[in-house]
Amino acid sequence: MSCVAAEMIQLLFLVLFVEGAVAFLLLVKIGPLRELVIKSLDQVKMGKRPATVKTIAGTMSVILFFSLMNIVKIQNKGAKLGTMSPMDQVLWRTHLLEASLMGIILFFSLGSCVCLLLCVSCILCCVW
Repeated sequence: MSCVAAEMIQLLFLVLFVEGAVAFLLLVKIGPLRELVIKSLDQVKMGKRPATVKTIAGTMSVILFFSLMNIVKIQNKGAKLGTMSPMDQVLWRTHLLEASLMGIILFFSLGSCVCLLLCVSCILCCVW
């Protein structure tokens, strides 16, 4: 796996853990921390930040789509040849990890039905 892909996966894990920590702080009733998280989230919703968040979400959706396309290409290549080479297996697993992390991040950050459909399609790709 290339250095850039490893850094991207580490970044996706970091974002996922931060979202988990924010969700945990919203669930647990620790007075000052919960109020700080709620105020921070309210500030993100105001001003120019929603446009930035939508742009980042759109970019991640495009990357997720192409990652899913690469998963399907690798699976079709393996089905056509009858077996997958070790390199194809590594690429397939890397793309699957990227797609699942991005799908989960989009689901938690946006919480919309579209993200749920993307996560379900990622899981279906895993089952194939």
